[in-house]
Amino acid sequence: MKNWKPEQEQEQEPCDIEVRQVGEGETEELMAFLLVHYYREEPLTAGTSPPEPEAADKEFLLSNVPSGTCFMALQGGRIVAAVVAGPKDAHEPEHVAEEARKHAGGKWGRILHLLSAVESATDVCRRFNVPSSVHVHALGVDPQMRGRNLGARLMEAVAQRARDLGHLLVSVDCTSVYSARLVQRLGYQLVNTLRYVDHLDASGEQVIRPPPPHESVQTFVLHL
Repeated sequence: MKNWKPEQEQEQEPCDIEVRQVGEGETEELMAFLLVHYYREEPLTAGTSPPEPEAADKEFLLSNVPSGTCFMALQGGRIVAAVVAGPKDAHEPEHVAEEARKHAGGKWGRILHLLSAVESATDVCRRFNVPSSVHVHALGVDPQMRGRNLGARLMEAVAQRARDLGHLLVSVDCTSVYSARLVQRLGYQLVNTLRYVDHLDASGEQVIRPPPPHESVQTFVLHL
């Protein structure tokens, strides 16, 4: 999760911004926003070639919309920030490993290869003995709207929705230093760090090479 720089936040909450759930009929608009304001800077995407995300990657993000845990911030009807989140359970490590094998050889497969290692190491549902959690997959904010507390508002909307649905935990794999700073400020607990230089393929090559200053994937949880 990336694309928001917390050091620019100034705790401003403009009254002209509406935060609400993403409707199932709004997936095209959501993806159009994410392609510009999430994928271009997201370290896992930027750290593998080609630069464009694969169709399976985009389909996975949009598959979370029906869960009712995705939110967007709008100004004058225009999306200016969005967060994609969805439920997962104790079988997630096995599920991600299976998906990584299924997509092996492509860009999405390389990303899943790393995410599978993260899931195996964190295994948050079993670790904290909860039946499920809501996991944040993506967060994007229009650069012109940064410094207006939108990232925090969207994360808080996800946490409240998770509570309403009966989940006991929100989890997030922060792929950048910026998103890690955000969730730490919101009270999330760090449970695992995987350095990009330490994640290698079968031939000993580094799988993903994000641009600086991003050095690791840090997994955080929020107990609800």
